[in-house]
This record gives sequence, structure tokens and C-alpha cells, in this order.
Amino acid sequence: MNAGRFGGGFLTGVVLAVALSGVFGGDGPDATTSTMPSTTVPEPSVEPWFLPGEALIGATVILPVGLEVEDGVAFFDYELAGLAPTLFGGDDDADTSVPVGDPLELPEMWELTTVAGDIVPATTGPQASSVRFELPSGDADVATISLVGWRIPVPFGDSVNLPVESGASGRLRGGTVTVSSVLEQSISTVVSIDLDHSDVLWPPEVALRSRDPRWRPAGRSGGLQLTWEGADAPDSIVIEDVGYELRPVSGSVVVYEAAVSR
Repeated sequence: MNAGRFGGGFLTGVVLAVALSGVFGGDGPDATTSTMPSTTVPEPSVEPWFLPGEALIGATVILPVGLEVEDGVAFFDYELAGLAPTLFGGDDDADTSVPVGDPLELPEMWELTTVAGDIVPATTGPQASSVRFELPSGDADVATISLVGWRIPVPFGDSVNLPVESGASGRLRGGTVTVSSVLEQSISTVVSIDLDHSDVLWPPEVALRSRDPRWRPAGRSGGLQLTWEGADAPDSIVIEDVGYELRPVSGSVVVYEAAVSR
């Protein structure tokens, strides 16, 4: 019997109730006839919504699209689907019978194994949907493709102290922040700060802010704009970036098998 989502305590209670009915519910002279209600424990679904041949990595499913081998190069195309529904809306015409959402885990490190036993590594970035393998020979046959490394989101917080002067810069997890301009007025000071993460392959999702709430933020694409009301603006600002970064995880999950795909 499978106790399902009710857990082992429920199953123990059922067994105990049955045992007690055998002791106290016999056919002795003083026994009274009673009918115990029967309890049926529901069997949970054992078949996931994703199909055979699709690989589950944490809360993300890798959906193989196809494999092409040409001139000694193998291209494996794939799609990603999250098990949790997306928080950012979706296509009104999408099939709502399966809980497809944003993927949390993102593939990075791959290994292709040929029928001859050669192992070919490859790497993909955060926006990739195809991985390219340089085969050891033009006639090499693909046996399996495995994902051996991926990235998972981990929350973090970082900070840097910037002087309130044009050109001042500092380093955060999310990239380099630079004071691009300082506008001093009689009743306020406006500071514009740029964020550059072009040198970060896996840039984190961050929100810039001042640690001092007296610097009022204003919306600005690619950075942050802060305003200090009054003529007593401080000489420096502590800037924080709060969000999550994609940290590497190692493992080994087969996402393609030639013997199964034939």
C-alpha cells in the first residue's frame, strides 16, 4: 500500500485500527456488531507529465529537439521548461494542461560519448538552445550526450562605497558601477550611476539601491539615479546590488541516447 501524501503516520493508524478491531471486535457473548468504515488511500500519479527521453534537472526539464551530425560536427538542439508555472504571465493560446514555466537550472557543461568510447566536452551559455561538439573523426557515431554541469540561482547581496564624484567606480557581483554624472543644485543633488556587466558571462539578476534611504531612487535603464533633497548631501554613497546569481553545479544526467532515439 502506498500512503501517498498522507505519510507514514496515516498508514500506521490504519494498521493499528485494524489490529484493535481484531482484539475488541470479536464474536464473544458480550460483543456487539459494528461496521468499521473502510478507508481507501489514494494512489499518487506515478507518471510525470514530461515524456520518455526528456531529462529532469532539479525543477527544469530538458526537451531534446534533434541531433544532426555533419562534417565531423554534432549539433544537439534542445528546449528548457520549468516545472513551476511562470510568474510573468504567458501565451493565452498555450496548452495549460502541463505546468510549463521559467527554467531555474541552465545547462553549461556537456559531454558527448561516441560509440568507440571517445568523450567530447562542450560548453554553452545562458541563452543557448543548441550545443556544438567537435567529433574526433568524421565518421564517429554518437552513443550518448550527457549534461555534466549547470547553473542554479542563489540569492546574494553585495555593496560598494562610491565617492559622489563623476568617474568614481567600484566592483559588485553584478558588474562594475560608475558614477556617470553629479548634478548639484541649491536644493538637491542628483547622481547617475551606470552598471556594466558586459564582461560577466553569467550576469546575475540584480536590483541596485542606496543603503541610505535618504537617497531617493528614480527609474533608469542600465543603472540607477539617486536624488538627495537639501544642500547637505554626503561625500559618498554605499550602493548595494541585491538579487540572485547563477552558481555552477556538477552532476551527470544523460539527455540523449542513440539506442533509445532510434
